[in-house]
Amino acid sequence: MSQYPLKSLCGMIQRKIFYKSLGEIEESYSVQEDDEELNNISENHLVNALKIWKLVFIWMIRLFTVAVILINLQFRLTESIGLVMDWSFLPEDSMFWNEIPYLFQFIIIQITGLCSATVDMTTIFIGLDIMASLDILNDYIHLINEKIKNDPDFWRIILKRHCKVIEKINLLNEAVYQISFIQMIVSTLGLLLIFVFIRQEAMQIYGYITCLSAMLQVFPLCVFGEMIKIKTEKLSESFYEVNWYELSLKDQKTYLIILGMAQRQYGLKAAGMYTVDIYAFYKILKLALSYCAVLYTLSK
Repeated sequence: MSQYPLKSLCGMIQRKIFYKSLGEIEESYSVQEDDEELNNISENHLVNALKIWKLVFIWMIRLFTVAVILINLQFRLTESIGLVMDWSFLPEDSMFWNEIPYLFQFIIIQITGLCSATVDMTTIFIGLDIMASLDILNDYIHLINEKIKNDPDFWRIILKRHCKVIEKINLLNEAVYQISFIQMIVSTLGLLLIFVFIRQEAMQIYGYITCLSAMLQVFPLCVFGEMIKIKTEKLSESFYEVNWYELSLKDQKTYLIILGMAQRQYGLKAAGMYTVDIYAFYKILKLALSYCAVLYTLSK
């Protein structure tokens, strides 16, 4: 509940960058190439990105909803937990009023969970578009040896798309500069507390459900960071398959410029310092488990 206002505040501060990123995405859906084959490649990847986003969005909402329902049922059925929010202003003279605090608690936790998941979906949407743009560019590169013979300006299309992809990655990094850092810190602390609870109450299922929900908040961000890094590396490898020796001197110079840009490592960074990838997710889990073992040992 604390990370939602923090991430929302960071989103408001960076809203112009988010709007610019969404504008770049809108432009990518409206760009039409003269070549029908290139248009088909772009359309297929962009449509697939939208389908994946819709699927992720639906299942993210479903998972958070089920988790909150099960957790609140456990709160209601386990007297040792009961209410985690104090509702002292409500009367306690009837069975009806005794159930109202549980309903309020369920509504607040449900709204907070869904809002937190929805905030993260913006980053996922932009990340999926970047992945689609990288796939489009990669397919374009595989057609260079064939297209360059009939279209001498094909290198200009490649260079323009490559610059657009780099701009999108930079915009995403700038937009989630603070949000990703907050997410990693909060997720580490949250997982630490959850691991401590699971260690003490190993038979309580809602602890494992809460742990899964906490992982789902940071895991998609790490996955997209890893995928962007893999796809940019694949892009660099694809450039080596180009028959550069058959190009004109002017095109060879353009090839060297693009190759130099492609050899740089791109990806997501939290606060501009920490790389966001699968290894970062592993380090978060490892750190939380390590401190959990320390706290558990000291408590004994």
